[in-house]
Amino acid sequence: MKEFEPDYIEKVIDIMRNNEITEIILEDNNKSLVIKDSGYKPVIKEKEESDYCITEENIPQPETEQQEEEKKKLTPIVSNMIGLYFAKPSPDEKPFVNVGDEIKEGQVICIIETIKLMNKITSNFSGKIAEICIEDGQPVEYGQVIMYVEEK
Repeated sequence: MKEFEPDYIEKVIDIMRNNEITEIILEDNNKSLVIKDSGYKPVIKEKEESDYCITEENIPQPETEQQEEEKKKLTPIVSNMIGLYFAKPSPDEKPFVNVGDEIKEGQVICIIETIKLMNKITSNFSGKIAEICIEDGQPVEYGQVIMYVEEK
């Protein structure tokens, strides 16, 4: 068996997962392969019947004029990729940011997982988190508003 065949790599990944190994380097003469596990395991939520039913609770309510005016004063942070939105570095840790938190330029505000890669999203400015628009583990589209910030 050749060292870097997909079956071999899958077995190595299984061994890593079963033994909580986060990084391994495989070397074979003039080739090397680094396999890393970010340790972040997304939580998959089963859809509930209520997710498929239209009820008063899940019908989006139109915003009032006052809410629309307040949103115009806020700066949206939008996703620059398609993927899954994660508010926390791992399921048992606290979120990167919460509504009301002060953030600084360059601060990590969330993770978007795309093709099994965890992409840390940072803020381009300082401010205060006014609204988080996506729930943890939900899909996010390119250009979709992730959160609104009251810019300083």
